[in-house]
Amino acid sequence: MSFPNPANLASTDPPTKQPDELPRFDPVGAKPLADWEHASKLLCCRVDPTGTYVVAGGIDQAIQRWHIATGSKTTLLGHENWVRTLGFSPDGQRLYSGGYDGRWIAWDIASEVPKPLKVVDAHRGWLRGLAVSPDGQRIVTCGNDRLVKLWSADDGRQIQQWSTEPNIPYCTLFAPSSDPTHSGDILCGDVVGNVYHWTHPRAELLRKFDATELFFHIGDIAPFGGIINMAFSPDGKQLTVVGLHQCTNAPAGNRRAVAMSFDWQTGQKGLKQECLKKELDATLWRGLYHSSGTLIGILEKEIAFWNSGSHDVFHLVTTPSEIFDCDLHPNQIDLYTAHFDGHVRSTRLGSL
Repeated sequence: MSFPNPANLASTDPPTKQPDELPRFDPVGAKPLADWEHASKLLCCRVDPTGTYVVAGGIDQAIQRWHIATGSKTTLLGHENWVRTLGFSPDGQRLYSGGYDGRWIAWDIASEVPKPLKVVDAHRGWLRGLAVSPDGQRIVTCGNDRLVKLWSADDGRQIQQWSTEPNIPYCTLFAPSSDPTHSGDILCGDVVGNVYHWTHPRAELLRKFDATELFFHIGDIAPFGGIINMAFSPDGKQLTVVGLHQCTNAPAGNRRAVAMSFDWQTGQKGLKQECLKKELDATLWRGLYHSSGTLIGILEKEIAFWNSGSHDVFHLVTTPSEIFDCDLHPNQIDLYTAHFDGHVRSTRLGSL
């Protein structure tokens, strides 16, 4: 797949639609939309909820902000190590970033050149995961100190913390809630495949999900695998965790990407989704759901698509470089990917 030069694009904003016109989601008809270059490897990306900006963090300790309509780039400086994770407030006004310096930083994303609004020294060692609550009032982070911490998004005050000893937590997520005054319990996935479910505000460990099939040892010493990322299905009935399994030779990178789902109410383990269509030694770095229920995942250079209830992918889109993260535009048609070659690319998965 060849990606066009953004300088040749008038705009990537979707055209104005009439109320009776809906975007048509069609991954099989995917086409490259834009390709924006940066000089450093990129580890994470997010699109703001208004669809105005895409941001990406990299190993150069900086965040890059691209204005989607024009392709103009602005650099955000504040971290002192790799920028590993990003999240937005629901209204799109605040960006939150987490880095291997152990900090999370709040930014006014619409400023001409955003400066840190708040810098919180959150963890000893790497901060690995960050999520923003559905109401935008709380931030949850996890790090190499084996702690999961809940923060006030407004003033950076720590509210609660939990331990995942002896295991390192990799990712965090807020559970969906039908109560608008309660922005969800807290989930965390760790290196050995445990998913913890804590209640709030009682701070109790309610239950654990077992995804230890996603964990291996290298020579019975070094851990390999774990819960890389998590997502809920659009109806909130299914929790999906992603990573790797079938590891036959970890030092050589021989493994297969996988998504494993659980019934949210019962905790029962359900479908495993893999890429059987094309044999790839890969990790599923992120899985996210389209509003139709289609699961979208990234593995090596491929964007993969699974229908709900299907074990194998129904389509793959090949990109020019390994992908480390992705996010959907609010229009549910444009997918943005952060690549190890320093590019952010967008792919249109249908028509507007």
